[in-house]
Formats: sequence, structure tokens, C-alpha cells
Amino acid sequence: MRIAHFTDAFLPEVSGVATSIATHTTALASRGHEVLIMCPRYREQALFAVPGIQVRRYASFSFVSNKATRVALPSLASAVRTLRRFEPDVVHIHTPLGVGVAGVMAARWLGVPNVQTYHTYIPDFMQYVEPYRLLRLDSLQERIVNSLIFERMFESDVWQRLAYAGRLSEDAVRTIDETAAEVLAEVGQAGKPELSTRLAWQFTRTLYNRANLVLTPSEILKDELERNGITRPVEYLSNGIDMTLIEPKTGYTQTGRILHAGRLGHEKNIDVVVRAFAHLAEGHPLATLDIIGEGPARAGLERLIAGLPVRDRIRMLGAMDRDQLAKTYREYDLFATASTIETQGIVLLEAMTAGLPVVAVDALAAPELVRDGRDGFIVAPGDEKAMAERIGRMLDDEVLWRAMGAAARQDMMPHELESVVSRLESLYSRVMAEGVETALGVEA
Repeated sequence: MRIAHFTDAFLPEVSGVATSIATHTTALASRGHEVLIMCPRYREQALFAVPGIQVRRYASFSFVSNKATRVALPSLASAVRTLRRFEPDVVHIHTPLGVGVAGVMAARWLGVPNVQTYHTYIPDFMQYVEPYRLLRLDSLQERIVNSLIFERMFESDVWQRLAYAGRLSEDAVRTIDETAAEVLAEVGQAGKPELSTRLAWQFTRTLYNRANLVLTPSEILKDELERNGITRPVEYLSNGIDMTLIEPKTGYTQTGRILHAGRLGHEKNIDVVVRAFAHLAEGHPLATLDIIGEGPARAGLERLIAGLPVRDRIRMLGAMDRDQLAKTYREYDLFATASTIETQGIVLLEAMTAGLPVVAVDALAAPELVRDGRDGFIVAPGDEKAMAERIGRMLDDEVLWRAMGAAARQDMMPHELESVVSRLESLYSRVMAEGVETALGVEA
């Protein structure tokens, strides 16, 4: 097969999406498939040279608040030209931003079936990108929600003209102007807290209902998409884990070392883990917390830690190479996360594969992966005291702790990478066999 991947996140960016794409495409190429990855260009050069994989990078920019993440806005004409030269059998879109949207439209323009993976829970991320509240533009957002603007933009001929000519014609500009005028002419109600969620789901339906097949890394997300108007076929497919790369614990002798690893994003709620540790540390004088990763939340976390009496027992170790991290998990007793936006979580898969029990929160896919009382514990989101109590329970009961660690590794067996990639191959073949079917939009 010839498979084109479109993603707004790829190496050297450190994220679950980038890691998942790198591991899947490498495995696909090793099986003889030809792969093209279309992604942003980063300032740092990525050491990713795999036989059978081409990487096409687009000029990108970053936000001051998060320089590690790049945003690319490729022209549709360029995406179409690149795809036409590559002649893909199937297009796989991984993200809903500039590169991903270009992939959806280019695939439709060329009549190539597309698969879209729903890696990111869009409604939860909306709360972190809400400048309209600061600008008192709630009524404008209400008008946008009610206008079905995303549907109009996708269904208009603007996209086709862009793809064909690579520029906006006078007619295309007029279409945009008319649509904008209609939006601004509608009267909405201000101050509704559910507006962000409604807008997020409208956008989600508009984009993912144009897929021939939608993939999700957890069953709970599959149900969530279907409940909120995704009418295209939805299938569960784990991100998978190469278990041969993760060094498991060889013995269970407690050290009191607690780990959190991953991108330091505000949405990850790492401050809850820090505060939970502060509660725990009072009764566990040997316990320590290490935080591995980089991201926009680092400065705030450093200020928080500096004000705690247990600051000398918390270390921020910065970014760590994935190969090194794979060998590091086993040095810890357990893994703690307070993230409420995990659609699966590569670091959770890795930590559990290493044999670490996990304390996580009852949100999205975490309870599906971490079975409460078996692989670790699940607590309510934001409940730092409950998190501290569950961590303390494992540190105080070595028999329970050992049993949970062994169960965590055992429960990762179904996520083994080779079996996941085999199923991905079969899903690609199914989409190709069914042929190209125009994905109709759904009223938001």
C-alpha cells in the first residue's frame, strides 16, 4: 500500500501523537508499505530517516506561550500536488488543524479514501483557547455556532478553487465575505458557558464526518463521538506500544520514588500531582517526586514547587530522550497523572508496560486503561487529597503494590505494537475495498 499521513504534530515535537505516528509508520514501512508524512517544519532537525518513508515538511510558526508546538498552514494546491505525485491508496489524517484540514480536502479533491484518527479531545482543549471571553465576544461565538459556518466553508467551492489555483479568486473572496456577513447578521445570546463545547462539536462533526473511517484510541471516545453526531464508521484502535523497547521492573523493592512524565501543558493539571505529593510527603519522609518533560506550564510549576516545604524532594528533570525514558520507568515505584484530556496516553502505556501501577483521574480514557483496584487507582479530577491517599496506600502496602505492578504489565499485552499495526493494515484494506464514498456533512 501507499499511505499518506497528514499531521500537525511530528518529531522532534514531544507528544503522544508524534510518537504514535513515528512508531506506526516505521512498522508499516518495515512491512513493505510506502509511506509519506506531511507535517510542520521545526527549528530543530528531526533525526527520522527510515527506508520507505518520505517526510514533507511545511513552513510553520509557533506561539510565544508554547514554542515547542509548530503551526503550519499549507496551501491546498501544494497538498494536492504532493499527493498526486505520491499516488496514495489511502490518506490518514491525525490532527484537526492546518495540515490535517488540508489533508481532508486534498484527499476529497483527488478522490482518495481518508481515515481520520481522533487523538485529541477537542471540547476539553477549547477551555484553554478562549480569547473570546477575554474580549467579551461571547455573542459573536454564539452567532458562529448557530451559523454552521464550518459546514458552509467546507461545502462551498472555495476549497476546490484553492486546491486548483492555489489562491483566492474574486468569486471565492465574495463567498467568504457573504458568509461572514450572514454570521455577523445573526443575533445570539451572550455569556453561555456551553458555547465552547458546542463550537468544538460543530467543528468535530464537520471535519470527521468527511472521513471514510474514524479511529479512536479508546472505546469511551468511540461512544462519545457517536453520541455527539459522528455518523461515519468509528473503530477503536490502540496507539500501541513496542514492548521490546521498555525495560520492565525486575524486582519490587520500594524506593518511594514517584514519577510523572509527559509534556508540561496546562491542560495536564500537573499542579494537582505536585499538591498531592505535598500532602503525601508529610507521612512519607522518604517519598520523592520526579517530573520529566518540558512545556508551557513549567514556569508555573517551578513557582508552585518553590513555595512548598517539600520542594527539596521534588525534581524537574526536563525533557528526556524516549529511548532513555524507556529505560528509566522501572526505577520508580509508581506513576501519577492528573490529566483529564487523555484519549489514551503513550506515557501511561509505557509506564504500565514497565510494571508501574498508576494513580490517575476519572476522565476520558484513563479509567479504561487503569482499572481501579487492579492496575492502580482512579480518583476524582482535581482531588489532590484523594490522590495522595491512594499513593500512600500503595507505598504502605507492598503486597498490594507488587500485585498492581504485575497486573499493569500483564494488561498491556493487548496493546502490543505489531498486533495493533496488523489491525491497522486490515482497516486500510477495508477502506480501500469499499472505495471512495463522499462523506456527507451533518447538521451541527
